[in-house]
Amino acid sequence: MASLTEFIQRRLRLKVSEAKSAVARPEERHFLGFRLWVNPYTGVVEVLLSERTKRLAMERIRRLTPRNWGGTLDSCIAGTNAWLRGWHGFFGIASVTEMRMMRTLDAHIRRRLRAIILRHWKRKRTIARRLIKLGVKRENVWRQIYSGRKSWWALSHTSAVDHGLRNAYFAKRGLLFLADVHRQAHRQIVAPASPQLALWE
Repeated sequence: MASLTEFIQRRLRLKVSEAKSAVARPEERHFLGFRLWVNPYTGVVEVLLSERTKRLAMERIRRLTPRNWGGTLDSCIAGTNAWLRGWHGFFGIASVTEMRMMRTLDAHIRRRLRAIILRHWKRKRTIARRLIKLGVKRENVWRQIYSGRKSWWALSHTSAVDHGLRNAYFAKRGLLFLADVHRQAHRQIVAPASPQLALWE
């Protein structure tokens, strides 16, 4: 790092920001929210999300879906969708390797929305009746909802709530799924033919 800094500042007469500069492997550095990684099996350089980008995405989701949300579910979904479109518009160039992270963000959003819905339903009796109406078995609902004192966040990840407020429930209400958007975006990318060099005899 010292020799590179000296070369850049003395020979090229450029200023080096020591706070933002380092000598490290590409996958360890943050470039506008991305990091680069060489796939050891294919040798292809892939564009991945940096750890900072993932952390900020989680924080943004928490702000968009607060537990004390007082508006309607549709308004919460509309605000979340607006952010998802903009976020993926920038980070959508990430490799399909990041599909797992996209699913993680999707699952986190749905769980937070489930917690909001449960809070809106308020009473355990109302929650149980709504879940039964959504097709969850009665015995499962009553056992899980009434077993101990659980917070809305804890209830939001029980199997009864997961089954009643499944993915299709949110899809019907217009929630975007990042994994689907990312998959569709990469399907539309047509890989160019590999360049070939003409061999002259």
